[in-house]
Amino acid sequence: MKVIRIGFVLAAAILFLGGSFSVPAKAQTPANHKPPLSKPPATLEGNWAGSLEAGDAVLHVVLHVSKAQDGSLKATIDSLDQGVYGIEVTDLTQNGSELRFSVSSVGVLYEGKIFADHSGIQGVWSQGNVGLPLFFHRQVAGAGAGKPADAIASAEGVWQAALEANGLRLRFQLHVTHDDKKQLVAALDSPDQGISGMPAVKVSQKLTVFHFEIPVVDSVYEGTINPTKSMINGIWTQAGITRNLKFERSDQLLELVRPQNPARPYPYREEQVTFANPKAQVSLAGTLTVPPGSGPFPAAILVAGSGPQDRDETVAGHRPFLVLADYLTRKGIAVLRYDKRGIGKSTGSFDQATSEDFASDAAAALAYLKS
Repeated sequence: MKVIRIGFVLAAAILFLGGSFSVPAKAQTPANHKPPLSKPPATLEGNWAGSLEAGDAVLHVVLHVSKAQDGSLKATIDSLDQGVYGIEVTDLTQNGSELRFSVSSVGVLYEGKIFADHSGIQGVWSQGNVGLPLFFHRQVAGAGAGKPADAIASAEGVWQAALEANGLRLRFQLHVTHDDKKQLVAALDSPDQGISGMPAVKVSQKLTVFHFEIPVVDSVYEGTINPTKSMINGIWTQAGITRNLKFERSDQLLELVRPQNPARPYPYREEQVTFANPKAQVSLAGTLTVPPGSGPFPAAILVAGSGPQDRDETVAGHRPFLVLADYLTRKGIAVLRYDKRGIGKSTGSFDQATSEDFASDAAAALAYLKS
């Protein structure tokens, strides 16, 4: 295929789990891990929680594994302390008891061994030049969501909701408990906005009517708890505008919906390609999308901004290069996007690469399209 008028598109990136750890890692073992009361499912699907310890710093992460439509495994990961949710896991593979996955957007590789009873995973989280031990334990579905044993009101627990307005969908996670004075307290997370722990005031429950206010966003919520204590149906009022909002009792975030992401089958050809940078002796992996027809076509190369970016420039579940490539290809432009060296399926070292090195990789992409 002959292509002409090759252009470059630059994009900046945001790094959520930034940098590498430079302090000694405290060894982490599953010594305090207790086997579940009931036998866990003999599958990797489910939710897994772990804690990364580096010196005095602790990051709590949750891995969510599910099946894609084609039957393969897919996953996202949350960084609870940073208020970052739905980071896409890439290249997840399971070979018997061996588990391996990458988080290309933040330059992470995890390799671990699944316990025989599927209750835990012991492995190493590698980011930059540092490897940290990380043990994942399986979370029981709905664990932590139910009304606590010492609750003073049925509203206590963890609740999920999604506010939909003007084509937008914002997920909420509500935490309700009580203080030592037996007063209800609550906090609201907005994971799609990267906000966690917004304090609520005037939290109350009178019979089945539950009420709270979030002054920082000028919002009031009031709803009715259903007889099974599993749902709250109510009204969310913000700046004088009211919306129906239903909370359901669960500690699992609602599914992340990215309607802008294109879905297969595409109306164009998609090829998984590799090309070499002979000067650096690295192999770069990418995706080439080609409009229908015999061509020749104009072409664009998408060059990622700073940070350890994969070919889709994945950031917290967003895949801007996928969206951009889809749009351009539908408009008759062939598009090549690729994993930066040392990221995804590309070889080489990201950490040791310079701007000049990345420029030479882009030149190699140009040479590939010209070939």
